[in-house]
Amino acid sequence: MNGLFAEPIQEIPLTEIADILDWVTEGKSKEVSLKLFDDVSMVYELQLAKMEFSRFSDDLRTFRQRTAYFEEVAGEKSWHFYLSAVEGKGQIGHSNQYLTHWFYPYKGKFHGQMVKALLNFMAVNEGSTVLDPFVGSGTTLVECATLNVPSIGIDINPALCLVAHIKHRALSIDFPEFRRTIHRLPLPKVFRQFTRQLENPKPLQLPPVPFESEEMVRAIWEQLFPDVAPDLHTEWRNILLLIFLHALSDFTYLEGTGKAKPLESFWQDNFASYLQTLEGIHRVREMLSMPIASARVLCGDALAMPLPDSSVDGIVTSPPYSIALDYVKNDEHLLTYLGLPTDALRRQMIGLKGHGKQRLLMYDHDMRQSLSEMSRVLKPLGWAAIVLGDVVVGDQRTDFCQRLLQWAPEFDFDQAITLRRPILGGYARLRFEYILLLRKGDSPK
Repeated sequence: MNGLFAEPIQEIPLTEIADILDWVTEGKSKEVSLKLFDDVSMVYELQLAKMEFSRFSDDLRTFRQRTAYFEEVAGEKSWHFYLSAVEGKGQIGHSNQYLTHWFYPYKGKFHGQMVKALLNFMAVNEGSTVLDPFVGSGTTLVECATLNVPSIGIDINPALCLVAHIKHRALSIDFPEFRRTIHRLPLPKVFRQFTRQLENPKPLQLPPVPFESEEMVRAIWEQLFPDVAPDLHTEWRNILLLIFLHALSDFTYLEGTGKAKPLESFWQDNFASYLQTLEGIHRVREMLSMPIASARVLCGDALAMPLPDSSVDGIVTSPPYSIALDYVKNDEHLLTYLGLPTDALRRQMIGLKGHGKQRLLMYDHDMRQSLSEMSRVLKPLGWAAIVLGDVVVGDQRTDFCQRLLQWAPEFDFDQAITLRRPILGGYARLRFEYILLLRKGDSPK
């Protein structure tokens, strides 16, 4: 027989199939029932899953409560399965936007699931303290809270300190009582009272940095909104304010598009969605008997942190990609509404200082100083996890992951692990994010 397939095709037996779970668990999956979430597929996620499992492979009961990437542990659903089921707007899978992560649409936050895995690798616990010196909208604080790990967040932007404060405190409100009380409020009147600050803005007077987020909250209600639901608990009033700020952000960004609608419509939509999320959080907390750890939020400078030497057990943070993303411009509507000056903040924020090549040099200087400060406040043998991107400036692609690795030995870091995460879509100027883990040595040089 002539032709392409004249000879019989030799059958090759399939003797082995790559078992990713076996690699992640180093063979433990053959002894006990374990399951990764179906959407855990990228290399960096599998690496993080392996790293978190390595810390708790001998204590699967605790691991079930803490894991980020496992759906089932010893045949039972993980706590993250239930937590990530409290879905928020824009959520895809189990990586972000669950719980209060979606409250207020802050651009530039990192994935809560990833943060949780990094905290697990550090093996921090309820006796530890974790720091995020660039706390943004509070992702690290929320993840620490659900692991019952106390945390501290610092940010130079007072408006973001407010957002982080509210998102964390919202995890532990008494939702049934909140719902009963809130439904008796004249909500249209509350909305109109908040809009007065748009029509007749009052400047907010804040103390000099550093100051606690509670001081800002007190100033807001005393100076800007003394008559808005004055009989409510402050934490409940804060949620109403955040719903309005979220609506204002939606209204600002969607104005002139096909999704534009009146500000009050966004307020009403977000009000309903916030209540749904808060009810879900309460239900899951009750089901799991899950404690919520405390968090302290400070408005301050990551280049001169108001913390003692060797006072935190771990650091998880994402320094601003300010060269690629203008954070002040993105949050200008929020800052303006709260009566906060944007020019002064622009002069203080890492990556926005200077112009042209000078800006890159100043960013380089500030990143180095921030690494020095992280080392100063970190306890010996503690880990700092830093998530940062490669940024294009002109036709030059920067690589601050390598820069930090070069500086690390000067600041007593003696071990380093790097993971690379591709950016799919998003900002064209970013191709990759890097997760850089640095361990501080046990004694200064």
